[in-house]
Amino acid sequence: MPERVAAFLKLHRSDVDDIEVVSYDPMAGGYSRSMASARVRYRSGEVMLEETVVLRGDPPAGHAMIETDRDHEWMVLEALTELGAIPIPAARYYDATGGHLGTKAIVMDHVAGGSLQSLLERSDDYGDHPTRLAELWGLVHSVESDQLPAAMPRPSSWDQRIDDLIEMWRTVEQRSVNSDPVSRYTAAWLSANKPPPLPLRLTHGDPQAPNVMIDAEGEYLLLDWEFASIGDPREDLGWYNIYSSAAGPNLYTHDPEAFLQAYRAATGFGEAEVNQWTVGYFTILAGVKVGATISEQLDRFALGENSGVMTAMQVGSLMYGHEQNLAAIAGLQAALEVRGAPS
Repeated sequence: MPERVAAFLKLHRSDVDDIEVVSYDPMAGGYSRSMASARVRYRSGEVMLEETVVLRGDPPAGHAMIETDRDHEWMVLEALTELGAIPIPAARYYDATGGHLGTKAIVMDHVAGGSLQSLLERSDDYGDHPTRLAELWGLVHSVESDQLPAAMPRPSSWDQRIDDLIEMWRTVEQRSVNSDPVSRYTAAWLSANKPPPLPLRLTHGDPQAPNVMIDAEGEYLLLDWEFASIGDPREDLGWYNIYSSAAGPNLYTHDPEAFLQAYRAATGFGEAEVNQWTVGYFTILAGVKVGATISEQLDRFALGENSGVMTAMQVGSLMYGHEQNLAAIAGLQAALEVRGAPS
């Protein structure tokens, strides 16, 4: 790999006389992709420079936890690097065929630091991190669709986007070997109680503290853009809430009103559209990401295609998720009846 990486970099660096990869090491993290760091030495005349770059590529067939598209991720990273509005490790180059690096792979800047998740787990005092995280999500959701590549799919309307997400709840049952009235009920309630719309914007798709890196200067950088899309910004708030409630700490629930106030200030969105009720709505909507995966694995178990004990135990997770959804819907419905509107 050091020789392959050096040869690939030479294709893009005509400004140097020689390139040598002096070390190449697999990296932890990036659970759905293969990650490695390469220490690169450049020579131009008598001048020698070194830097570290990160390679992010597809693992061998059949080894990925989740299948995602590197072409899509590169398209997003290249656009965001050029835009410069969101702090990310800059995207450099892309092996679009895998012919140079053995797999489709993105080369990007290396940034020294650790994850926000690891920092929060070591402290009971979150300081200004809730506000900073709300502002980071706000930066993402301030990117408008016309600032993004034309090749990114665009919903025809806000209603179409929300209807497609709601339909996923119905699809879970339709594809399952089991009847699931809770999924049907959830879809029906979501369809009947849509919140006020927001403009369709860039969404990260997997906003969570492990995907936020803190560099040596204490600045945030947002990683792992493989699920990025154009949608309702509150989709990210809902997913952050549901993920962080399971794998805390949850900086939103630490002080919801302060978090949302910082987020609204960063985006310019109004309180009628962004409030605890609408975050609750999108938390339920986002739950299908987890529920669909568990349901699919349980179906495979029922059909004899998966005999794992851990898979069988996911029945409890599915039931717990249903219980949580029904309780959340009851709470949001009670708020509707008191206020008469989703606010």
